[in-house]
Amino acid sequence: MRSPEIDQLDASERAELELLRQVISTGPTGFVAIDADGVIRTWNDSAAGLLGWAADEIVGRPLAETLIPSELREAHEAGMSRFLSTGGAKVIGRPITLPALHRDGRRVELEFTIWPSWVGTERQFYAFLRDISERRAAEARLHQQAALLELIPAAVIVHRLDGTILWWNSGAQRLYGWSADAARGRRTHRLCNTTFEDGGSVAEQRAALERDGHWEGQMRRLTATGRFVTVLCRQVVYAPVHPSGGEPEVLEINTDVTAARAAEQALTLNEQRFRAQFTHSAVGQLIRALDGSLIAVNKAFAGMLGRRSEDLVGRVVDADLVHPDDMAYGQHQVAGLYAGEATSYTHEIRLRHADGHWVDAEATVSLVRDSQDRPKHLIVVATDISQRRIAEHARDQAAAALAERNTALEVANHLKLDIIGMLGHEISNPLSAILGYTDLLADELGEDHSAAGPIAVISRQAQRLDEIVREVLSMVSIDAGDLSAVRGEVRLRAEIAKALESTGNAGVPVTGPDVTVCFNPSHLQQIMVNLLSNAGRYAGGATAIRIVDAGGGRVRLRVEDRGPGVPEEFRPRLFDRLTRAERDSGRVRGTGLGLYIVQALAQANHGEVRHEPNPSGGSVFVLDAEAA
Repeated sequence: MRSPEIDQLDASERAELELLRQVISTGPTGFVAIDADGVIRTWNDSAAGLLGWAADEIVGRPLAETLIPSELREAHEAGMSRFLSTGGAKVIGRPITLPALHRDGRRVELEFTIWPSWVGTERQFYAFLRDISERRAAEARLHQQAALLELIPAAVIVHRLDGTILWWNSGAQRLYGWSADAARGRRTHRLCNTTFEDGGSVAEQRAALERDGHWEGQMRRLTATGRFVTVLCRQVVYAPVHPSGGEPEVLEINTDVTAARAAEQALTLNEQRFRAQFTHSAVGQLIRALDGSLIAVNKAFAGMLGRRSEDLVGRVVDADLVHPDDMAYGQHQVAGLYAGEATSYTHEIRLRHADGHWVDAEATVSLVRDSQDRPKHLIVVATDISQRRIAEHARDQAAAALAERNTALEVANHLKLDIIGMLGHEISNPLSAILGYTDLLADELGEDHSAAGPIAVISRQAQRLDEIVREVLSMVSIDAGDLSAVRGEVRLRAEIAKALESTGNAGVPVTGPDVTVCFNPSHLQQIMVNLLSNAGRYAGGATAIRIVDAGGGRVRLRVEDRGPGVPEEFRPRLFDRLTRAERDSGRVRGTGLGLYIVQALAQANHGEVRHEPNPSGGSVFVLDAEAA
């Protein structure tokens, strides 16, 4: 039945309406009209193509029961009630999506645009339909890809060819410090202050993308915290997935290689340093492969053999280059390096010079292993020691000659000591007779006899000669190593009294406790006599003798005088053999052996003797002995 309003139209208006119906019926967009009860009234061919229902099959059927999935029908009916009660003001003219059922049972995503209309007094609704299944599938794929890209630890950025950022993942946020919202819409090169490691430019990068569809290289970029990072960047141009198309976009993946780049630069620098050191070193160096071939040889090593580096590289180390005896030893040592017994070894080796003679060298061989601890190659550092060998040979010859000379000198010295000892003993016998007869003759003739003076002179000179003989014999014993001390317990005051009596110093005061020392009596007596004679000869005689208990089982005997003292420059040589101060050599007669003998005798008895300046003027000689 036609509406009365249509009958009121004139012919031209009815023609236009008929034309509109034909356009809607045959148009490319799906069209459906439903009444207020939700029953389908109009269904064009495009709608039939979208959902598989022909117009004569679906017109008159309820829309909800035919096209709406069962689990959504209740919500659809509630929505239709609200739509009818409000007149559809909120959705009229606005696209809404709705899942629908195809005739074959599969789901179809549709986009509805609804308009109300009145046909006479009957209210109807028109809806234009568009299948958005492909777009939804594309969007789902986009979401899936975005989720996958979020899982990638590397920095992933999607941007236009001009660098405008459309999206970036959490990896990019971690690397550069900017959130996706902060980065979106900004250009990558401006935001990150990009510079190219190879000296390229942004324009060159874009030209490569437009020409080749991809670009790869290293860039240096600034992060949000002000830190520079080096990244390996890979970019590829792709067409957007969404059906609407659009200009090509760029997928960019950045990997942080800052640490690797620093390590690479450090390795390069180390390699440069090694090559410079290897090439210009004054010490011979070479790198030898495990099969014995020479990988690299520096100029110093080649020059040591009178050859050129390029003539040696590639040559195998054999008996023509290394002495056969040294080859066997070297193989044994290299086996130890392989086995991990050592990391290097040093040995002397003979290398053949270009002119045929052998060059003596000292070589240090080190084994280099790879990252898996397997032997890789050997590094050899060699030094020419030919001149050292010549010097060592000359030294050995000189040492042998010196040894022979020392042997001869020792024999001569022993002969000298034997002769001196023999002469001392031979002189002692007649000297004792002279001393005895002069004393006897002096007693018989008396002091008033005319010969008393000469006899006294003979006696003094004989005593002087006897003193010299005793000192020389003591020196011979000391130098020959025959001095030994059989110690016993000695009362110190008694020995001091005997020495004072024998030297004519009975009036010298003695203070301190009467202690017992562990000493050889004859050695102690000779020490006391020598110290008292020394004081009488150089200082006008001893002025005091003090005995001091030093504690710790030690006793000190101090012989003091008020003489001129020992010159400061002579004190370091005071106890040396045959030494006398220049000040005294012209006015005082002596052998220079007295204090040397005193020191030797004291040391033989586990004691010591030393000199101290006397605070009151003069000298103090201190004998340190072990208490009994």
